[in-house]
Amino acid sequence: LREFEKLSHRQIAKRLRCGRDSVREALESKEPPSQKRRPRGSIFDPFKARVQKLLEKTPALSAVRVREEIEKKGYAGEITLIRNYLREIRPCGSRVYQEVEYAPAQAMQVDWGYCGLARVGEIYRKVWVFVAVLCFSRLIYIAFTLSQSKQTFYRCISRALQRFQGCPLWIIVDNLKAAVLRGSGRNAVFHPEFEALCAHYACMKPVACEKADPETKGVVESGVGYVKKNALAGRSEELVAFEDYLRLAPYWQDHVANVRIHDTTRERPIDRFEKERA
Repeated sequence: LREFEKLSHRQIAKRLRCGRDSVREALESKEPPSQKRRPRGSIFDPFKARVQKLLEKTPALSAVRVREEIEKKGYAGEITLIRNYLREIRPCGSRVYQEVEYAPAQAMQVDWGYCGLARVGEIYRKVWVFVAVLCFSRLIYIAFTLSQSKQTFYRCISRALQRFQGCPLWIIVDNLKAAVLRGSGRNAVFHPEFEALCAHYACMKPVACEKADPETKGVVESGVGYVKKNALAGRSEELVAFEDYLRLAPYWQDHVANVRIHDTTRERPIDRFEKERA
């Protein structure tokens, strides 16, 4: 345009719809411009060092928990930026479950998870979390306990059903001694007290997993993992005494777990629960 059409800087800029400074720089340059774009900064960049420190302390910290922590430092961006960054520095190694479709109120899965130690008075004791998940809505109930005894297990089931305001057709359990005396799957012989508990709640049918087949109850296995990664990870300074766990449980299930968009259903559990409440 300059050499053959004898256009001025202004005319070239108008023809190419760019600034005159860009035209001047191009004509003064001895080499054509690079086709590589300059990397653009992200509002997440200033927080990467903070995220690295969080992961050094708690490697399995979820993106949701990471966002909660860096929001305290002023982060106001999307969680997508955090998830993309975590995929880059922490390859996914979680177990993949085969999804099973459940009808409303068809089934509830229950399981235990170990949470570590907490102070009770002057001593430290093991803390467990009981997790119950309705398979259709993914509505979750959790309770932190100091034992996995039979009485505690039955009490947690009862309180979960009270929380759900009803009972499903099935309750799917692992081969816990409080539920299964011997055998597994279709050959399982259930504890008579567990059968009595199920019968008390409108004849709820107990279903046992096959031996060494945790995918049979992948919904609650995923739920236990979610509790550990989201509710517990990164809270070591907050969760010292057992009372701290007791305060966390109702807040987390009502204000986090049951109101988030579930990865599988793409709905909030609390909204989806309305379809199976009756």
